[in-house]
Amino acid sequence: MIYISSDSTSDLYSLFETRNIRTLPLVVILGENSYFDGVDVTPDDIYSFVKKNNILPKTAARSVEEHKEFFSSIIKSDEDSLIHFTISGEISVTAQNAAIAAKAFKNVYVVDGKSLSTGTGLLVLYACDLRDSGKYSAKEIYEKVLARIPFVEASFFVDTMEYLYKGGRCSGLASFFATALKLKPSLLLKDGKIVVGKKFRGTSVNIADKYVDNIFEMYPNPDLKRIFITHTSAEPEVIEKIRQQVEKHFKFEEIYVTVASSTITSHCGKGTIGILFINDGNHEI
Repeated sequence: MIYISSDSTSDLYSLFETRNIRTLPLVVILGENSYFDGVDVTPDDIYSFVKKNNILPKTAARSVEEHKEFFSSIIKSDEDSLIHFTISGEISVTAQNAAIAAKAFKNVYVVDGKSLSTGTGLLVLYACDLRDSGKYSAKEIYEKVLARIPFVEASFFVDTMEYLYKGGRCSGLASFFATALKLKPSLLLKDGKIVVGKKFRGTSVNIADKYVDNIFEMYPNPDLKRIFITHTSAEPEVIEKIRQQVEKHFKFEEIYVTVASSTITSHCGKGTIGILFINDGNHEI
């Protein structure tokens, strides 16, 4: 049996269940209390906590021992194999802890997706496609997934600089000018790290089409199997405008709209939205 699992940051929600993906929730810390992402804390809890306390939540990886326990709950015999996906190792020690834990098992393969949110989710679903085809061993699936990692395009634009500022990810002056000029910076994943892309001026609904145009200009060769529009409680009109602009460029077989997990929300705040796809052309299974 080939099993597939992921930490909670791949943001697949109902697809975790429908595609038979086991999930290991990461930890969100609100003041004195710790919660499991997607189990007993929601993005709305994050917004309420920040508004009330004027401080950001913290997030935490799962330990090596917790990963071992998780893997053991899935692997039941020497004939079973597991491919486990994690958020980028440049962002969290989750990937490192998972890789250490996997050494205690014969057939556990850990994939550092070098991305976050549904950027990692795209790789998880590709692995599911390969598994469900019945053509490949776990090792072959693992190798095919690794080959696609460099082509994952994950980008977002940020509606508010508040969380980035409070989290120490920009100076107070930069936050002030971004707010005063209504600048919305785009964020890109490069080699597993978050970097700043093009900055847009205006409201989210006014810049949504420009953001999509810019991303497809940079990455014009998407796999048309699927694309994600992932957001942190963005306004419906912004989501719809991005969807329409995506459809003007390409005809994707599957367009998923998902809400980012509490872990991702903790770091980028409300109103962040992005498009995520694999930029290597139509890919055969």
